[in-house]
Amino acid sequence: MRAVYARLALAYYVVATLFLIALAMVLLGSAFWGGYLGLVSGDPAPAVLDSIGLVIIGFAVVETAKFIAEEEILRQRELRSSVESRRSITKFVTIVVIAASLEALVMVFQTSREGIELAVYPATLFAATMLALVALGAYQWLSSRIGRRDEESWETKDRPRKQHENPAARDLEN
Repeated sequence: MRAVYARLALAYYVVATLFLIALAMVLLGSAFWGGYLGLVSGDPAPAVLDSIGLVIIGFAVVETAKFIAEEEILRQRELRSSVESRRSITKFVTIVVIAASLEALVMVFQTSREGIELAVYPATLFAATMLALVALGAYQWLSSRIGRRDEESWETKDRPRKQHENPAARDLEN
C-alpha cells in the first residue's frame, strides 16, 4: 500500500509540475502579446508594465515548479535533517519574497502613473514582503543552533569509524 501511495504522489507531483510550467508559458505568451499590442497602440508604458508583472508571476510559478521537481521528484526521499529542511524552506520563501518584491515594484510604477493615492496597496505588499524576509532571517538564526548539532551528528554518522576515537589511545598506538 505504501508503494502505491508513493507512486500516486510521484505521479501527482510530475503532473502538477508540468502543469505549472505550462501555465507559466501561457503567462509568458500573454506578456509578449500584451507588450506587442501596447507598442502598436502607441501608449506602451501600461502594457509594458502589465507584461513585466505577468513575467514576474510566471517566474514565481516556474521557480515553484522547479522547487517541487527538485524536492519531490528528483530527490524522492524524505528530509533527513533539520539542515535539509531549513534549506528547503529558505529556498521556497526566497522565491516568494523575490516575486512579491518585484510585483510590488511594478505596482509602484503603475500606480505612480495613475495616482499616488493608489500606492497604498503596493506599499503594503512591499512591507509584507520585507516582513517575510525578516521572518526568514529570524527563522535562519533561530534554527542555526539545531542545524549545527544535526550537521555534527550526520558527519559523525557518515564518517568511517576508526579503531581508536580517543586521541590518547592513538598516541599510545604510535
